[in-house]
Amino acid sequence: MKLEPGEIVLEHASRAFSVRADQGRTLKGLLIGRRRGGVEPPPVQALRDVSMRVGAGETVGIVGRNGAGKSSTLGVLAGIVPLDSGRSGCGGRVVTLLELGAGFGRDFSGRENIYLNGALHGFTQSEIEQRIDRIIDFSELGHFIDVPVRTYSSGMFVRLGFSIAAYLDADVLLIDEVLAVGDEGFQRKCLRRISERIAAGATIVLVSHDPGAIERVCDRVVVLEAGAVVYDGSTAEGLLFYHRLIGTLDASPQDARRPDTTAPLHVSGLELRDSGDRRSQIFHSGQSARIVLSLQAQPGFSQATAAVALELRDEHGSTVFRTRGEPELRDGRADVAYEIERLALLGGDYDLAVAVADQQQFARVTSFSVAHEPGAEGIADLRGSWKELAASDRAPTLPTP
Repeated sequence: MKLEPGEIVLEHASRAFSVRADQGRTLKGLLIGRRRGGVEPPPVQALRDVSMRVGAGETVGIVGRNGAGKSSTLGVLAGIVPLDSGRSGCGGRVVTLLELGAGFGRDFSGRENIYLNGALHGFTQSEIEQRIDRIIDFSELGHFIDVPVRTYSSGMFVRLGFSIAAYLDADVLLIDEVLAVGDEGFQRKCLRRISERIAAGATIVLVSHDPGAIERVCDRVVVLEAGAVVYDGSTAEGLLFYHRLIGTLDASPQDARRPDTTAPLHVSGLELRDSGDRRSQIFHSGQSARIVLSLQAQPGFSQATAAVALELRDEHGSTVFRTRGEPELRDGRADVAYEIERLALLGGDYDLAVAVADQQQFARVTSFSVAHEPGAEGIADLRGSWKELAASDRAPTLPTP
């Protein structure tokens, strides 16, 4: 099967696992096994005729209940789990982050394991040396980078494992649930790095139980149930389908502050959308964005318009931008969008706060991230170009004091 770099294919993939317990190592096990007549439970069907094609540069989230076949799917794509029937393949260079500490030599230091993992993924020593400083800086392990990894906590394993996977610059990046172990700050940092790999054209397949992570990263969702694909489509509809499947109605990411529905006027809906009008929580500098609001008034609210304020804050809580509008209420409701033609922000994490009427505090707060761009630092995106000036255009020389 010849595939383009970044292309992924699963065709009628099936895989079953035996659940036979090995009881022959003890006298009790031998006696019980004989008394039961050697009856074994049937194999568990992890994948049932799964077909999926992912184009180069696509970002796909795989969701499902525990035991639905998510990790088995990634294991098959990574070439770790063989199929009973069907075909699978990934084009180009593949880097995986499937299990905490997988592929690490526990008596080796973090630095030595960077070289080991790079070699296991087919990178030469010189290629690893070009990346090792960035990997170590991203991991934030400090002097622990030269300590044997058997002394690492689960969070340190995640930091090192993800840092290696993120900076090997593969065509395909396969990531399992391990990101859930890291702290919130590092998770957000990982999601930003994933968005940068997406911008560079990498294909991402992410397994997670966190709908916020899936929504921020993926533009397509595959839902697995009992080893079979039951949905394959857009992220928003896929998450809604999954949450209905497991019996929860609210599939949307949770805001930091929920609306006070008892107020005379409140924000009943808040959503960020990208240039393709898709709900998103990760953006790129210079792209267009929309803030979509729904305002709801209580019966008897007499005003014809609703004063609404938007405030954008950086990760330290400082105000970056604030604006105010007065949308018209129709039948006690207003559905409006604030259009941003060019998002002039540089990489980082931001909060969007919304207040209505004359409320002293902001009623809704939601978060989003902007991917880091090379060659620019700070908050405001003022990138321009350098050019040589003619003699007539030079700045006047300041007088000598």
